[in-house]
Amino acid sequence: MKEVLILKLNFKGKIISYNKYASLRLDLKATDDIYEIIIPTNHNKVKSLLRTASKNRNKLSTELIFKDATDRNVYTMCIVEYNITMQEIEISAIQVNRVSLTSDKNKHSKKLFYDDLTKIPNKEYFESYFYKNKHLIKDAALIYLDIDNFKSINDSLTRKAGDRALTTIASRLQNVDYSDYIVGRIVGDEFIILLKSVKTKERVEEFLNIITKTFNEPFVIGNVTFVVSYSAGIAMYPVNGRDFEELFDNATIALNKAKANGKRQYSFYDDRIKSHVLRKVYMESEIREGLKNEEFSLFYQPQIDVNTKKIVGFEALVRWIKPDGQIIPPFKFIPIAEETRLMVPMGTWILKEACLFINRLKDKGYSDFSVAVNISGIQIAEDNFVQIVKAIITETNININNLHFEITESVLMTDMEQTTEKIKQLKDMGISIALDDFGTGYSSLTYLKNFPINILKIEKNFVDDIGTNRKNLVGVIIDLGHELGLEVVAEGIEHIEQLKYLEDYKCNIIQGYIISKPLPENELLDFIEEYNF
Repeated sequence: MKEVLILKLNFKGKIISYNKYASLRLDLKATDDIYEIIIPTNHNKVKSLLRTASKNRNKLSTELIFKDATDRNVYTMCIVEYNITMQEIEISAIQVNRVSLTSDKNKHSKKLFYDDLTKIPNKEYFESYFYKNKHLIKDAALIYLDIDNFKSINDSLTRKAGDRALTTIASRLQNVDYSDYIVGRIVGDEFIILLKSVKTKERVEEFLNIITKTFNEPFVIGNVTFVVSYSAGIAMYPVNGRDFEELFDNATIALNKAKANGKRQYSFYDDRIKSHVLRKVYMESEIREGLKNEEFSLFYQPQIDVNTKKIVGFEALVRWIKPDGQIIPPFKFIPIAEETRLMVPMGTWILKEACLFINRLKDKGYSDFSVAVNISGIQIAEDNFVQIVKAIITETNININNLHFEITESVLMTDMEQTTEKIKQLKDMGISIALDDFGTGYSSLTYLKNFPINILKIEKNFVDDIGTNRKNLVGVIIDLGHELGLEVVAEGIEHIEQLKYLEDYKCNIIQGYIISKPLPENELLDFIEEYNF
């Protein structure tokens, strides 16, 4: 039985630990850098392996040539694997002789460079292709393509049918009526395309239009029929990168930009996108630290019954206060928290803190006030969202009638069937559901009748129309809400004229600066005691 060399590395190639056999075969006392014990022609391969293993988290097999303590070559076949628990990469290598390495290379090349499922080239193929043919590539475009909503398609199929859907998509991409291109699969529903001899963006757009037409023809897998759309990021060679690694990274940045703009979008890489991404990465890191260091707070904006002028509740609004006192406005961090899914832990914290606030109000004798919490689409999309809500309510032991959720139209219309079912479960628990920013989305009256909501909330932009020739629209929305048996809340009230209009149209509840700006808890308690409107 052959001995195995085992090395454990961080993402930069620093050797963290190794087994006894590795210490005997390699000169590991002299260095902790993997590149010092690998022959120079294998350095790019190691960089690629470290990057790919950490991103894809799949086992990779390859051959590597190490240098032993006497500077002789040690030929090996390796398995490279990412350990998610330890956050390290493990290389397990078996020494082979040079003849068997060549033989193994031929035997394993198909497995190493082609995707097991679709049989088309994988990312390693493209890396190898660039390395070997760089001198022949004059102008080209690298397209990183991601199938929109494939998870929803996959969820409607069996596992085998889902695999068949991917192979069918791969087949269509391979058979596009266009010359001189290579298509491969990265992972999941992500594909990569190298367009050769392409100098202009217009040529790339021609190719993408052909893909769109190809995908517009419905796919039929078993009893399921669906149409596929995609998002794509494009990096041009050599303008956006002179090697595969740089080109792929920039295509990834462009893809993320395209996806941020919605579905069926594509984006070409440019330096401004990279600058935006770097800012986003910095802000993401800051948000993580902020959550860890408890830099976020809830402010509360009072809500008033239009008829009685009494306080009936508050909307909980998150604020980020840095240690130096600087306040980061929500529009700067909420979108990034959404993009990076940090809205999930942040949203859980907001909900729990709002529930604890309900209890603190009760302890002070204010047991009838409701607290409205904004719920993000990212939160609702989590499989265990309803269970998280139940757990927090059980832990805090609040009166559930005091808790309201505010959800936007766009959230309800995304994956509508599953979202509506979750909202229905929450409503059945006793939580009041408000449709927030009504009129800014795209729900029809039919959908509105079927949504499991209690409250219709009119967005500030419509309230601002009071006093203009579009003021009647607010009255129509109020009448519509009442016709559907809903309570109507208007936000962003700043002027007496707006208040009088809403009184005349019998709007139920208002909030806005005419009453109070959002307040931290200590100031809010003073406001409640002194309130007289």
